[in-house]
Amino acid sequence: MLNPLRTWDLSPSSPVLAELAELYAGNADYHRLSGDFGDRPEEVTAAQVAAALDAELAEPGVEVLLARTGGDGGGSLTGVVAVLDTHPADGLPWIGLLLVDARRRGRGLGRAVAEEVHDRLRERGRPAVRLAVLENNAAALAFWGALGYAEIDRRPDRQAGRDCVVMHRPL
Repeated sequence: MLNPLRTWDLSPSSPVLAELAELYAGNADYHRLSGDFGDRPEEVTAAQVAAALDAELAEPGVEVLLARTGGDGGGSLTGVVAVLDTHPADGLPWIGLLLVDARRRGRGLGRAVAEEVHDRLRERGRPAVRLAVLENNAAALAFWGALGYAEIDRRPDRQAGRDCVVMHRPL
């Protein structure tokens, strides 16, 4: 079950922030590809993660959701996903980020999170969803392709100008 990240979850003493920092550090391979968090993303700090998530939450229409092992919102953190409700260019929702616990990768966690996002969007009457994958991230391209996403464009991302593959999936 996905639960919204709350602003107080990003306070320096928050146990949620500590979990998020561990999750981000465990995904250092992705952050190396993206260029996020400098040359040593495995040493990302809680403050850096808080700043990145604060920036996500500051964007109008963005919701950051946490996935946990317990269906009631309890249990250990297994993933985080950021969803933009309405992209200004096309009016569709976009998945901006999906990270899962790297120690548990390959167990269907990413698929489960993505499917729950799809279900939430379907319940809101949304016809489709889009996302952008870094061109140099072959594993992510394969993952999203296996979930039914198809390439519709190639262009730099809006925030950092990185080469991306834009993918679309009807809901």
